[in-house]
Parts: sequence; C-alpha cells; structure tokens
Amino acid sequence: MLQLTDKFSPNQHLLVMETVKYSELLGEWLKELGYTHCFMLAGGGCMHLIDGFRSRFICIPVVHEVAAGIAVEHFNECSSSRKAFALVTTGPGMTNIITAIAGAYAERRELLVIAGQVKTTDLLNYPLRQRGIQEVDGAMLAKPVSVASICLSQPMNRGEFVKIVSLGHRPHPGPVVIEICLDLQGSRVRRAELEIPVSESSPACPVDTPEQQAVSTAVQALKAARRPLILLGGLVTRKTVWPRLVELERLGIPVVTTTSAIDRIPSDSPLNAGRTGTWGGQRSANLIVAQADVIIALGAQLDLQQTGFNWQEFAPSARLFQIYPCKAELTKGHPLLAGAFNADPNIVFSALLGRVAWSDCESWGPYVRKVRSSLPILEPSNVVREGFFSSFKLLHDLSLAARPDDALAICSSGGSFTAALQVYHVSRGQYATTSAALASMGYGLSTAIGVAFARPGQRVILAEGDGGFAQNLQELAVIRRHNLPIKIFLMDNGGYGSIRATQKKFFGGAYVGCDEATGLGFPDWIALFNAFGIKASILAPEDAITERLASLLASPEPEAWVVRVDPEEPNWPAVSSQILPDGKMVSNPLYNMLPPLPDKIAAQVCRFLPDGVMR
Repeated sequence: MLQLTDKFSPNQHLLVMETVKYSELLGEWLKELGYTHCFMLAGGGCMHLIDGFRSRFICIPVVHEVAAGIAVEHFNECSSSRKAFALVTTGPGMTNIITAIAGAYAERRELLVIAGQVKTTDLLNYPLRQRGIQEVDGAMLAKPVSVASICLSQPMNRGEFVKIVSLGHRPHPGPVVIEICLDLQGSRVRRAELEIPVSESSPACPVDTPEQQAVSTAVQALKAARRPLILLGGLVTRKTVWPRLVELERLGIPVVTTTSAIDRIPSDSPLNAGRTGTWGGQRSANLIVAQADVIIALGAQLDLQQTGFNWQEFAPSARLFQIYPCKAELTKGHPLLAGAFNADPNIVFSALLGRVAWSDCESWGPYVRKVRSSLPILEPSNVVREGFFSSFKLLHDLSLAARPDDALAICSSGGSFTAALQVYHVSRGQYATTSAALASMGYGLSTAIGVAFARPGQRVILAEGDGGFAQNLQELAVIRRHNLPIKIFLMDNGGYGSIRATQKKFFGGAYVGCDEATGLGFPDWIALFNAFGIKASILAPEDAITERLASLLASPEPEAWVVRVDPEEPNWPAVSSQILPDGKMVSNPLYNMLPPLPDKIAAQVCRFLPDGVMR
C-alpha cells in the first residue's frame, strides 16, 4: 500500500487514491470528446451506465432501440458541433439496434453504441448458447457491420478508450460498438491509474501524400477536359463545401451529387447538374454523367446504386477518377477507373479549388443547364387516377413551401424516398438527410427525431410511406413528449407500393403481402396520431399547392397530414431491367431510362453520347 511521505502533498495523495465509479469515468471521457446527447432505452444490463450518464448528458429515451441508432446517425449528420451516442442494454437491446448499426456502416457514418452486458462471471463460452440472463454476444454480432466492436470485462484506460471511439470518425467513419460488463460498469476504479492520455505519434516528415497526388492528377485531368464534371458523395461534408460555394460556382465546373450529398449544392445553383443514381436518380443528371469526358468523384463510393447494375457503361465517355478513403472500394473492380486515390476527399476538394483554372471553350456549362431545363423534374408520364395525389407533385411543392432554415428528413425506402430524391428543391444552407445505402423501411420517423434534436428550434419536414412509417410508428411518443416541431406527411397508398410494382412488373400481378387485399393490415391513421396526442388530418386537394402548404407548416407544434396516394402511381423515369429465361437479370445503362425520350428532345440532350447508345 502506498505510504504518505514528504514526497507527496496530502492533495496529491488523495488524487492517487481517489476512486470513481467506472461508468461515471466513462461519462466524463465521452463528455470531453464532445458528446452531449444520449439516445437510450433503459435496461438492467446497462443500469450502472445509465446512472453514470444521466447527469452528464441530455438523455432521450426512445421506445425501440433501433430508433436510438437511427436518431444518433442523423443527429451527428446534421449537428454543427454537438455529438450523440446510443445506449442500450444487453441481449435484445443489442439485437434490436443491429439494423441501425448496419445502416450507418453501409452509409459510412459515425454511430457510437454503448451497450450493457452480463457480469464477467456470467459471460458465455462457446458452444454454450447462453449463460447469463438476456445474454447474447453483441460484440460478435456487430463485428461485421462496424469499424470496431469490443466487449470490456476489464477497465480500459482513457487513451485506449479515446482511440476506440475515434475509429468511428473521419476519414473512415462507421459504427463503434462497446459492450461493458455489468460488474465492470459499477466497479470502483482508481482514476489516476486510468487517466492515461492518448499517445500521439510524432509528426511525419513532409512527403508526397495521397491527397497531393490526387490533387495533382485531378488538376491535370481537368485542365485538359472539355466536358468536366465533379461528382460529390456523402463523405464530402457540408463543412467543407458550403463555405466555398461561391468559389466553386466561380470555377463553373458542373456538379452532380449522390443521394447522401443531396444538400451539398443548392438546387438553384447554376452548376447544380442534379442527383445521379438508380433510386431517385434524375434523368438529366444520369445523362450528363454519360456525356462528360472527365469526372472527379470525391467521397462517392460508386457502388451499384450509384452506377447502375450495368456498371460497364457508367460514364462511357469519361476518364473517371475516384478519391475515396478506402482501398477496398477503390479496388473492387467496378466501375472502370482512370485513377484511384486512397485519400481524404475533403482535403482534395479544398485543395482543388485553389489550383484549378478551367475555361469553358465548348460551352459545356450552358449545355448542362439546357439538359436540365429540357428534362422536367416532374415527369409527365407519372399520371395518377382521379381522387389521388401525385406524390411527385406534392413533394415538389412541399419542398418549395419549406423555409431555408427548415430541415428535410427523407425516409430510406419506397416511393416516397425515390420521389423526394427526384423532385425535392433544396435551398442554400438547408439540411436534407437520408440513409439510402441500406434502404430500410422504418427510418423516416427516427431520422426526423435525430434531426430535430440536432437542430433545436428548426422545423423538420418528413414525408414517409405508410408501409415504412408503420415499422417505427411507436416513436410518435418521443415527438409528443418533447413537442418536437416535426411536420409529417404520411403518404398513404395502402401498403408497400414498391413491392407491388415489382410483383406487377416481373410476376404479372401475382400480388402477395403488398397491401390489405393481400394480407397487410394498417391502422386508422388519424386515430393513431390522435392517440399519441398529435394533431392530424386528411390533406385536402385545395391544400396541395405551395402557398397553402406553407401556411399549413406555420405552426410550431408537431402535426401530421395523411396524403391519399394512388397505389398504381408510376415511378418514372426508371432504369429498365428484365429477367432472362435462365433467371439472370440484365439492366440498361444508367442513362438509358424509361419512358423513352421523344426524338426531338433526345436530339437536344444527347449530343455527346457515343453513337448508338440510346438504342
């Protein structure tokens, strides 16, 4: 035992001997890292963590753990400085949040999950299936869909803890899962023994970094380009792009975005060339990508959702350069790249603006704007039957009715998701967020909740289909409890519209499990909202114009409108696929969408396509 000698003052001795509850110490460390909010669901397996966190964070109880994970993802996505994490219990608490973990992993977004676990003496060892109460090996379950997943049975010091948590940040964002055994949570530990600072490596000598290499290559490629294009993905942040919009617009190179970067470039910017991709991809953007001769893809994963399944014909005329902080993505083999750089796209973006000089000698910029203006945002082929709203027209007008300081929470699957991506007008500085990668139903409501806490005082507008909304409707309780200014437009088409369309297209209308006639059941939506204490009504036809929608949104209270959407509403334009006799599927190139363009329009907007590709 340490003896008090004249080498230590009494205060120094107390510091060495001071003990603290480990959960409280973890809370202090998280607070030092900038965490302010904890979305949580209480349980016995995390009871000491709750006790250690309750006075250190704004704790927001949810009804289901998956809502905590989704809300945290979008809180962090839309917060300017504060950070949130999720707290769940062992067993079902951990299994319930797995979908949110997988979604953040696919989307490459930060999500810290702190989870309880049984006592160290109760931990199972294989081949046992369970030893402790409500036990499951959550760390192992989460491992394939996280950047780090560990279970703590012994105290971890501050330096190691900070390093683990930091793995979820840029340039390689993703979920970090830390399970903590119950007895460790409540144990008394010596603060001085665990307050080991984070070790910092010595600064490296200046070298030719991947970022410098990427910038140099991109500058040369853009200098020689006649029809250049910048493709922005979600890993290029608002913090990087927004302060430099004027500089980017002065440069004049057109910009397309992926779904995850929907709000990086305002819709009214002269260089906005649209949103590319399959789900919700705009025909004009896909055509512009196909006609560019140099594309610099910054922070875009270039997966099949972004390139189309026929990736061999993605950007057929272009030298494509991808800047992305993941070697695996750069070497996956598709699409075909002229250059790949394992580098931070934010650094490259900022450096490019300071070095690129481009002269539009071929009037590429005006041509891009002509393509955009010639192909309407509202596709004329999307005709609905009498008595129903067009989801495309309504969502377009709804986005125009929103104020620039409103936030747009976009659901992650179904017709409302693709329609919003196609038609939403995003104002300068307006936050819009979605989780497109996993494309799970049930994301919209929790997304809106996360955004509402991240942007206090700002209205959040959510449009979600009835099928997806039903999968997470219990979180209406959170909205009412905190009186969150969320405006909900429930797009009611009586079921799963996308599933219905798939069964109609590929199986001749052999419907099953897609609407009430084929087995689904839905509540009386007005009664449901009212049961949660939220004002709701059926949207009237006369209210479906921008001016009236703006007045409906004026109240600061949470409110909902049920919108009757045609179950048979088409979803054009779309990339066509077909099933071959051997069961294989083939798809058109991303730019060759249905319905076909009239010859006169095609001649105006396909000038630089290779001969014969629009067959």
